[in-house]
Amino acid sequence: MTAHMSPGQIARYCARTLTPPEVVAFHEHLEVCRECRDAVAEATLAGLPSTVVPILNMPGTQLISAHLTEEEMVAFVDQRLPGAAAHLSICELCRDSVAAMEFERDFISRPAVSRRVPWFSMAGALAAGLLLAALVHYWPGHPAVLASLRDAGGTIQLDAGENLRGLDNASPEERGLVIDALKKQSLPAGPRVPVEGPGVLLAPDAAKPEFSLTGPINTRVLSDRPLFTWKSYPGASAYQVVVTAETLDPLARSGRISDTQWTPETPLPRGVVLLWQVRAWKGGEMVSAPAPPAPPARFEIASAQIAARLQQLRASPQPSHLLAAILSAREGLRDEARRELQSLARENPDSPLPGKLFGEDLKNPR
Repeated sequence: MTAHMSPGQIARYCARTLTPPEVVAFHEHLEVCRECRDAVAEATLAGLPSTVVPILNMPGTQLISAHLTEEEMVAFVDQRLPGAAAHLSICELCRDSVAAMEFERDFISRPAVSRRVPWFSMAGALAAGLLLAALVHYWPGHPAVLASLRDAGGTIQLDAGENLRGLDNASPEERGLVIDALKKQSLPAGPRVPVEGPGVLLAPDAAKPEFSLTGPINTRVLSDRPLFTWKSYPGASAYQVVVTAETLDPLARSGRISDTQWTPETPLPRGVVLLWQVRAWKGGEMVSAPAPPAPPARFEIASAQIAARLQQLRASPQPSHLLAAILSAREGLRDEARRELQSLARENPDSPLPGKLFGEDLKNPR
């Protein structure tokens, strides 16, 4: 790299907004360009708090004659000069320099000796020390990883500093939800459909225990044309599904059908509590489920906004099952969340985290 670093690049370096590859390239350029080293040292001195390199604020301090040489620092990093610890205990500038060397050895995966900066000399101790202190300030360390999952075509990772890697296309609010879920290892608790007392739907006969509904019951669903299912009534020749508002005003009704499932032809309203009931005919007899004293079967349909967002996530070439599960759970769509976490578990067969997030064994059939 022959061209000098621009003022904008230097400002971004000091502001810690360069990407890791850009920082590595930046350091390699500084090794061969004194003008840029001086410019960075000047910018760093202006921007660093005094607590980072307090030795610079000590009047009369002789910076050049009291510091370790580069070779001594490298030997200390390689554990060949333990006696240098005495000097490092009282010299923060050399400690910062050694810390930067240790960082490069441990996190850039290059031996400390091969990364020695040829421009670190006794005459350049001040500028080099400032730059190396800035390096430590730029990358203060790598906190421990709290959670890591394969998802969205890559890896989603959360560390102890609450830094989330991955999900770059998620909104700040969504990333906050993911961080919270991974920290707590549980999905957000969404709204639930209230379960009320005995119902008032049509019930010409007493309730039949062998005839009951299977879903949706006391839950939220995503589709505005949900699939209604029920157990068969022995000997029944036909069934009819009736969907009403809480006021019992009818919203949808099937014809007489022989199957034990039905999907309405037109969309049902979202965001309101709905009731449904199935009637069965056996000869001249008609029975209903549910029937008093059983409570009515209630459900809600999620908002159009969350339905559109989940559809967008699933249509992505690399969908995030984790984000879809978290958004589903927040909206009370527990069945949707379970399906997404089952997909996530298949991508991470050795991780117990998807099951922990749901709070159940995802292998159990529903």
